[in-house]
Amino acid sequence: MEIPVPDSLRKMFSSVCFPAESKRAFLVLDTNGTIKYGSPEVGNYLCNDNNNPTLLIGQSVADIFPALQGDLSWPESIRSHYIFSPESDNGFEFEFVGWNRREGREVLLKASLAPLEIEDRRFFLLELFVLASEDNKLHKFLEVSEFNGDAVAVTTVDELIEYVNPAFEELTGYRKAAMVGRTHAVLNSGMQEPQFFVDMWKALRAGRTFRGIFVNRRQNGSIFYEDKIIRPYYNARGKMSHFIASGRDVSERIQIMHRLEHLANHDCLTGLPNRNLFLDRLRQAEARGSRNHEGFSVVVMDLDHFKAINDTLGHAVGDVVLQTAACRIRQCLREEDTVARLGGDEFSLILTEISSTRDVMNVVEKIVVLLSEPLAIDGRDIPLQASIGIAIYPEHGEDGHTLLKHADNAMYQAKTAGGNDFQIFEGKEKEHFIFSLQKKI
Repeated sequence: MEIPVPDSLRKMFSSVCFPAESKRAFLVLDTNGTIKYGSPEVGNYLCNDNNNPTLLIGQSVADIFPALQGDLSWPESIRSHYIFSPESDNGFEFEFVGWNRREGREVLLKASLAPLEIEDRRFFLLELFVLASEDNKLHKFLEVSEFNGDAVAVTTVDELIEYVNPAFEELTGYRKAAMVGRTHAVLNSGMQEPQFFVDMWKALRAGRTFRGIFVNRRQNGSIFYEDKIIRPYYNARGKMSHFIASGRDVSERIQIMHRLEHLANHDCLTGLPNRNLFLDRLRQAEARGSRNHEGFSVVVMDLDHFKAINDTLGHAVGDVVLQTAACRIRQCLREEDTVARLGGDEFSLILTEISSTRDVMNVVEKIVVLLSEPLAIDGRDIPLQASIGIAIYPEHGEDGHTLLKHADNAMYQAKTAGGNDFQIFEGKEKEHFIFSLQKKI
């Protein structure tokens, strides 16, 4: 049976625990967790009616905390170890979200539970301390962001911008007044894959942090690369309320990376793809051909008499010959085709969307005609000729490596026959076609 607390003892709670003028918020509990006293200030956080703490007396503290937050219950460990264990001399602290009725806002509270002895009777003192509110925490973050070198933007979960810092203004060229109420779409350059943003929103909506390189457009139209981290922000009730983005300009670093990548995949003299990039595109063509049952052709070209030009006229003239040949070949191809310099005077082509042998021959004949135009250097007309080999998918091979080897074999057969020829690969069971360019020109 519960032992009642005399009025005289209740009066002592306020004077023993805290002076009468104190604004501290606390409850006094018996060892069963029943509230025996509530300070005037505690009513501001725990009472629904006129902030009257006397209404709490007689209630179980386990019934009070679920009323504050639907998914919050008095911890089992506290009930069993601290409230129902009179011999306990330990304290206990935990945090929870409450409501400051006087100010009409959420607050983060810390509850401190400790044993209390009054007139040889054991009680527990549950004191509430107001921590920083979530609004104040966000406000303090924004104050610090004013001096942050990174570009910071805060948006609502509806994607509307609520705040940008001075670094954001400097990076994008947009003033804060022009950005508030808008979305980040104003920065979209249109150069990013749509899937990038699909992945971004999927991560953020799931409560995960997202980091990526954004290709953005400034107010003046210039493009910049931003390394940005976006984090979900949760309010005091644990609900996602904002997204906080912090980014910095990495355009110079990205440009250097692009330059290094270009150098790693392109020939320095002609600017054409090198062997690495050519083989990568060949693998792509092979995969596309297999998937879509689409024909394509591999063409290998070797300039005739290039060594003689180098030896007699010098390497500088030889370089001009290679650059001119690269330019003329490129003029005969579509954007989706590839021409690469594999080394020396050897060029390789990938012609896509080929439906017949005639399609390949039409392109090769254009190249031959354009190459044959004399190249004038220092008053000399230097003739350009080439030996060309052709292999077609899937007739001459079902993988890129085989096609390249067969095209190379066909090119050497054309060169052996005197050069200035193109030849389609001769399979063991296929008719051998040799087209003499001397007869066509």
